[in-house]
Amino acid sequence: MLQAEGVAASRAEHEQRIAAALEHIVLCAEISYDLVMSDDMDFVEGTYRLPGGEWQVLIVSRDVVPMPEVLPQRWVSGASGVLIRYPRSDRLDRAAVERVLSTALGVWRWVDARGPDSMRLR
Repeated sequence: MLQAEGVAASRAEHEQRIAAALEHIVLCAEISYDLVMSDDMDFVEGTYRLPGGEWQVLIVSRDVVPMPEVLPQRWVSGASGVLIRYPRSDRLDRAAVERVLSTALGVWRWVDARGPDSMRLR
């Protein structure tokens, strides 16, 4: 019997692949926005925290890019986080920010929290 490349040979191997993939998924993380979010923002600042981690800086700015670009950052203060370059033509709201962050960081769901102000962290 022929087997397609990348197909699990057994149920056990299939379960191992699923378990390995799940190791890269964070079920729930916290997010805090510095600004009151509206339906279409020009700019977003905030912070986020992965389970067991430190608060990190989030900055989203519109740019001439075809799709969102997530750029890891380290600020002079030592704080880390991400700068997201977001397409000018797309709607920038809470759902868009969390969708991009989820894809980049492997987060399943975001919970609103009271985090530190991003300007203080930077």
